[in-house]
Amino acid sequence: MFEALLFSFSFVLLSLLIIFKEKLGFSKEIFIAEILALLQLVILGYIIGIIFSLNLTYTFLLITVMIIIASFMVEGNVTKSKDKKIILSSFFAIFISTAVSTMILVFSGTIIFESQYLIPLLGMVIGNSTNAVSIALERFLNDLKAEKDVLWGYLALGATERQSVSPYIKKSVKASITPHLNSTRAVGLIFIPGAMVGLLIAGIDPIEAAKIQVTIMWMIMFSSIFSSTLSCCLLYRNFIHKTSN
Repeated sequence: MFEALLFSFSFVLLSLLIIFKEKLGFSKEIFIAEILALLQLVILGYIIGIIFSLNLTYTFLLITVMIIIASFMVEGNVTKSKDKKIILSSFFAIFISTAVSTMILVFSGTIIFESQYLIPLLGMVIGNSTNAVSIALERFLNDLKAEKDVLWGYLALGATERQSVSPYIKKSVKASITPHLNSTRAVGLIFIPGAMVGLLIAGIDPIEAAKIQVTIMWMIMFSSIFSSTLSCCLLYRNFIHKTSN
């Protein structure tokens, strides 16, 4: 297994070769990111292997830790300064979208309430929600800062705080869901999604694999829209009150 992994590292080496040849200037970032990905996934594999042999309490503990890490990652993506409000809003948004996704998947009979199903699928929810919230909050806060006078104009004309920020929330959520929409339009036409690839390699019936993949894509769409919308809604009052002082 490790021999195959070492040989597959040639993908990284070829990428670095192109970067050096074209003088693109981000070889260090690529190398560090790929090495970290390798270490993180290997460590995660060992941790999940242990958790699979334990009860569900440890599964939910791992998922909670993943959400906490995701919240700090959102803060790092959105602002260079420490902001507890961003961390908390991200945590609640991702946590609730993960909880709702779990209930739908379990009660619909899509998955069994066991660690081997919950961890990978909820990991997808957390990962995609993290990306969506990062994009949404960065766009949302930047737009509010750039158009602060317009925002205060709405408020001066009698609009409520929620009405004043509504156009900015709409643009931010749309920006956060655009990558998912683009991949959704192309799915089945120019590429096969990762989950379906894994199921096909495992020998699952192609139609059954397609059903599971569609469910996953719908789940990701919901979690991305829900978490990005909720995170913006949780933060706008803080921005307005901060700028009014």
